[in-house]
Amino acid sequence: MGQYLQRDVKIQQIIEKLPTIDLLDLCPDFSVTVEPYSFLDGAATILDIALLNALAQKQPNCRYLEIGTWRGESVANVSRFADKCVSISLSAIEMRDGGLGEDFICAHRFFSEGLENVEHIGHNSHNFDYSSLGKFDLIFVDGDHHPQSVKTDTENVFKLLKDENSIIVWHDYGAKVETINRGVLAGILEGCPPENKKHLYHVSNTLCAIFIRSDFDTTYTRLPSKPTKEFSVSVSARRLKE
Repeated sequence: MGQYLQRDVKIQQIIEKLPTIDLLDLCPDFSVTVEPYSFLDGAATILDIALLNALAQKQPNCRYLEIGTWRGESVANVSRFADKCVSISLSAIEMRDGGLGEDFICAHRFFSEGLENVEHIGHNSHNFDYSSLGKFDLIFVDGDHHPQSVKTDTENVFKLLKDENSIIVWHDYGAKVETINRGVLAGILEGCPPENKKHLYHVSNTLCAIFIRSDFDTTYTRLPSKPTKEFSVSVSARRLKE
């Protein structure tokens, strides 16, 4: 790990942060409902999930792959717009072997279990054989966020892109919306094929990095940032049955 961290430092000296695409340049008619959403710890932000929904809607007959599902909020959202969703997360046995408690294990796939177009695979994403899954239009990487883990997942998912329009989104590139999670950035940069690094961006107002083969006018997110858009938010809730 020490050698890897030294490489991380070299990467950070070359690229301190990714250029930022404005959300409205990426999705000009951005208007998306996020459902379900828990407002509990560990969830992606509402806007992160809204971004996935908007990107899935833009892909005809979308095939979606997610690495790291947690409660299943993001894959349950995307399942409303995708033809087929595949989720890869650690199995219950692997989580127990890693010392995780039963409450944590039972929370997995809460929102996505039983959805007809969602296939759940319990396996470590780093040594899974992806050859049986086919190719995907949209891939969301939200597994282990250590640099080496992000590198391995990144190397794997680039081999699973269906065509030139396929997209990869990484979660927690941002520690917060305006600050960078440098370990995740290092993993993305090391795992990304050199010819594709020019297509890596941060999506404004989100914690997400994205690979997309399009040219955009970009800026660099600063802390603090001056607002360039405003959002309208509506929230409703209903009690779940026990």
